[in-house]
Amino acid sequence: MPGASGYQRASLGGALLLWAVLAQAERVAGVSPPLCPADRIDEQAQVASVTDGDTLRLSDGRKVRLIGINTPELAHDGRAAEPLAEEARLRLRRLVEASGHRIQLRLGEEPRDRYGRLLAHAFQADGDSIEALILREGLATRVAIPPNVWGLDCLSHAEDEARHAARGLWARPGYRTPISTRDLPDEAQGYMLLQGRVERVGGSRHAQWINLEGGVALKIEHDQLPLFRELDIHQLVGHRIEARGWLTRPGGRDPRIRLTHPSMLRVLD
Repeated sequence: MPGASGYQRASLGGALLLWAVLAQAERVAGVSPPLCPADRIDEQAQVASVTDGDTLRLSDGRKVRLIGINTPELAHDGRAAEPLAEEARLRLRRLVEASGHRIQLRLGEEPRDRYGRLLAHAFQADGDSIEALILREGLATRVAIPPNVWGLDCLSHAEDEARHAARGLWARPGYRTPISTRDLPDEAQGYMLLQGRVERVGGSRHAQWINLEGGVALKIEHDQLPLFRELDIHQLVGHRIEARGWLTRPGGRDPRIRLTHPSMLRVLD
């Protein structure tokens, strides 16, 4: 007689098989194919609550940070909410509700972040990627943090659709036209899109640096340089580029963004 864990595995396997059969039946019936479908499903989960536009809590207490997107920050620590933060949270909540609070999870190659949150892609019962739906509506921007870059191309297409249609964030200043590094406010920090001309490229002991006009630097750590092998960063000097990521000012020094993946940088001219 199998133990409890055996029954759990059998139950999960049976449920996943049923889900796959139903999804295939919908495809045959002429229903449009799912948006950015998963290559695999690792588990099904019950959602207890939605924290913000890219984070939710499961019924077993685990927190899930959705891979591949970043949504505006809600108000916290005395700071006002960023534009469309509440709309992003409400949209995620409605997507979860539309799926009966049951979602499918594809875990990241790196399954947890430094805060202990589960890193995963989430899918509705019909196979649609929840992240892609939020991106397509312009309520998030696409991010890529290796090794969790599965599905990046499809998520990028979803963002491009929203950007070209000027939906949500892409109709707002700072997104429609990213902030110029020459006009960056002294107090600016956190996630943002920037644009500026490259003045010089240099190296240090642990990183390569792309220095932009206005004193902003983009940092590529040496262990991530192989990801950028198709981009000759030294040829960027004189070109105007767009970069996205989390702006910091460590120790009061000049502002910088750590580039984690080539898709976080775009050459504009």
